[in-house]
Amino acid sequence: MDVRGLIKEGVALFKNKKFDEAIEKLNQALDGIEDKNSQIQEQNDIQFWLGCCYFEQAMKAKGEIATKLFDQAVEHHQQQLRLAEQLEDKQNSLQEQIDARILLGHCYFKQAMKAKSKESEQLFGQAVEHFQRQLSLAEQLADKQNSLQQQINAQLLLGRCYLEQAMKAKGKELEQLFGQAVEHFQQSLEFAKQLTDEQNSLQKQKNAQYWLGRCYLEQVMKAKGKESEQLFGRAVEHHQQQLSLAEQLEDKQNSLQEQIDAQSWLGRCYFEQALKAKGKEAEQLFGQAVEHYQQQLNLAEQLADKQNSIQQQIYAQFGLGRCYLKQAVKIKDEDSSKVKELTEKAVKYFLFPLNNLPKLKDTLESNRGHRIILQYLREICFLQEKWQSYFDQKKQSIREKLFKNKKDNLTDAISTILAVLNIPPMELGKIPLAHYTSPSVCERLFGIDGDKTNDKADDNDPVDSNKVSPMRIGSSTYMNDPTEGEGLLELLNLQDLELENKADCPAYNAFFTCFSSRINDLNQFRLYGKENGVEASGCCLVFNKEGNWLKESDVSASFRSMVKKGGDGYSDEQLVEADIPDSDFEDDNLPLYQVAYIAYYDEYIAKEKCTIWLPNTRRPKFGIRLKPVGKNLKWHKFRIKELRAALTKLIKNSNKIKNEDGKALEYIRYLFKDFAFRDEEEFRLLKIEQIGSDKIKYCETTKSVYLPYADIRDIVDEVILGTNYEKSGKERKAEVFQHLMRKHYPKVKVSRSSLPINANPPIKKD
Repeated sequence: MDVRGLIKEGVALFKNKKFDEAIEKLNQALDGIEDKNSQIQEQNDIQFWLGCCYFEQAMKAKGEIATKLFDQAVEHHQQQLRLAEQLEDKQNSLQEQIDARILLGHCYFKQAMKAKSKESEQLFGQAVEHFQRQLSLAEQLADKQNSLQQQINAQLLLGRCYLEQAMKAKGKELEQLFGQAVEHFQQSLEFAKQLTDEQNSLQKQKNAQYWLGRCYLEQVMKAKGKESEQLFGRAVEHHQQQLSLAEQLEDKQNSLQEQIDAQSWLGRCYFEQALKAKGKEAEQLFGQAVEHYQQQLNLAEQLADKQNSIQQQIYAQFGLGRCYLKQAVKIKDEDSSKVKELTEKAVKYFLFPLNNLPKLKDTLESNRGHRIILQYLREICFLQEKWQSYFDQKKQSIREKLFKNKKDNLTDAISTILAVLNIPPMELGKIPLAHYTSPSVCERLFGIDGDKTNDKADDNDPVDSNKVSPMRIGSSTYMNDPTEGEGLLELLNLQDLELENKADCPAYNAFFTCFSSRINDLNQFRLYGKENGVEASGCCLVFNKEGNWLKESDVSASFRSMVKKGGDGYSDEQLVEADIPDSDFEDDNLPLYQVAYIAYYDEYIAKEKCTIWLPNTRRPKFGIRLKPVGKNLKWHKFRIKELRAALTKLIKNSNKIKNEDGKALEYIRYLFKDFAFRDEEEFRLLKIEQIGSDKIKYCETTKSVYLPYADIRDIVDEVILGTNYEKSGKERKAEVFQHLMRKHYPKVKVSRSSLPINANPPIKKD
């Protein structure tokens, strides 16, 4: 068979997704060309299709395998590029070079999407370089319409690169990248208007308007106040233009699909803005979102492709359900009758997707949608004050994730305790939480070079995004409470005395980062974050003022490393791709837990200090203090009842707990602290990790191990500087910190504490 015949067979195998066979056939074709100085076009085509084969394989692979496959794809497209440059027909050569540049850019773009931090930036940079070269080549094409077409594609791809980078960026860098994305999308729009084929022009203009709308919507979700309103207006304007252009498309089914997409994004714009608004304004915005999702639903019903029609109806009904649910969340403390009305509507719209998701061909999407809707229905039970139903669903989910539905007294009690102490976003609401830390750590979290700020000879800006450190989840071993994790074991009388000459080191360690409901609290400032021994010199970082810090996550995220694989009753569930957070940090989506405090009864503890006494109120030995989360006292009473029952069950069955079952207690023993720490009103993000894991990092400065939590620059709402911030021994000035924060992170409020406390002199260092 000749070379052309082999190429044709290879392409047919590629289109049937038989990539290994296609590669074999294409390599046969390549081997069939004995003189590499001839048949340049054929060699170019072979390298093109080989690159495409490896690219498709890379897209489905993960980790190092994916990287190697991408490298192979790049190698073939580089060969394709070199061959394209050798083609005698200049215009054909230009077109083939453009194709090679597009594919090379795509290779780096897709890798950048999967990569993290600096590696991602470098890969995006390489993608941009190829797309820029594509653009300059496109300008040289003699056919002006083709030239415009290719320039439109290049501008869209460049815009995509900057948009994706912007979505990962923080502070001022974020604004610059969004600006570059908008510039490229705007340019593609101008070129699209110059196309002579009217329908093609309309399609390309619509694409550009969509991406411009997306740019502004992504900024809306990160912005606050007046800035958010302005960006929202621009996002709506572009998506309205997208809708208008979609209506002009002659292909009826294509027009319907494009209108559906536009209505969906308009609904999303109003939905996101409604989440930020208050009172009547929020109600109006939710109403407008509902209108667009209703339009999307009406259009979806007209699609001829039944599978697609069902899918689009599911999306629309899901959007409607979410609007009513989130509106109910907004007013849950203000109007109970309105909450009932809204949640009933939400249930109605969630039931259609729930019943029709099995009809979708994409099982991953179907399963993910199913989990999300069940979660929303559970939240509706909470809003409707159906405590038992809500709690049972929450507990069942925990039992499934951790114990594969294994049922005995131990797993039941532990599942109950976790269901009580885990605080998801619905329960937390807009309760602000504080994290106290030192000025030096605070500076590192925002990339401020503390030494540089005091260097009088250096006029350079001391803020460097390359020096940003993630917030850390610290080891439990060296926390301020030396009995951390032991209180519950003592309550259960499981503190065995070690008589051996040596003991095995634990295989796992608990890591957590702590928060307090006590904002700007004197006692917290005195205990935590002080620098050089100066009390109240630290910083109070405030989270969740708008109720948008905490993400929905399942409890098993805290314990994935210690989950056994095998049939011992413990879950071995793996994360599906759709559940992996879009972040550089794996642990930025950990569940939050409220800490309960264990008191040991004596004559000086008033019984009212604890809400639970064990084994009972008449014979108190241990007390449990658990404060309400928020103002809903009926829900708090329910939680107390469940916690009391679970702890009583654990105590009664503690003598039956075998060594192999003891691991299950690891799930809860770090959620209890000594009563002496009760004033901290602590919440914590918890992760149990295997010692020796690559996820655990070592800090040379503190000589300790930790887990990276998250880049918090756009998560923190406010930084409160301690009363004695300026007296910590490093010539710090509050106004300098405020200036740098306002310049680089204008969305983070900076204030100063005025709590009455004198500064003790800094500890002198030898």
